[in-house]
Amino acid sequence: MSEASQRAYLEAMEIPVWIRKELAERAPDFVPPGLMLGPGSSQVLFICSRIDEPAKRISADIVRTLKSEPVWAWPVASEDAPDLKTTVADRLFTTVLVLGESLAKDMFNQELPETLGSARILQAASLQELETSPKLKRELWNLVNSNHLIG
Repeated sequence: MSEASQRAYLEAMEIPVWIRKELAERAPDFVPPGLMLGPGSSQVLFICSRIDEPAKRISADIVRTLKSEPVWAWPVASEDAPDLKTTVADRLFTTVLVLGESLAKDMFNQELPETLGSARILQAASLQELETSPKLKRELWNLVNSNHLIG
């Protein structure tokens, strides 16, 4: 388990994590983007790049295979929008699927953690890549199937 996932696990259990004072006082170099949530009440959160992506045909095809309709989200440049950590804590998501490698880097600025609060974090190809690649569609199918998201 990586250090980041260990820290996320301890924070989720509300166990204080000790950090050296000089490290804690430094301003963070990375500020995660805020998220805008679409409608939905599932415990599964899909994060895509833009607001129009949940309306794509590939998105509807993915949703039809799942147990329940996921909540869609996308990054926004607003200081009022909650970040992913706050969103997971407020809505008690159990699974977060980030669609796209570049989006995952924008969201975490590091190695993708295994968990964040109560949610396991998964990554798949972007919706644009999924539209054109049967191989990536199979990889997504295997990912959601192995994580018991299939209906």
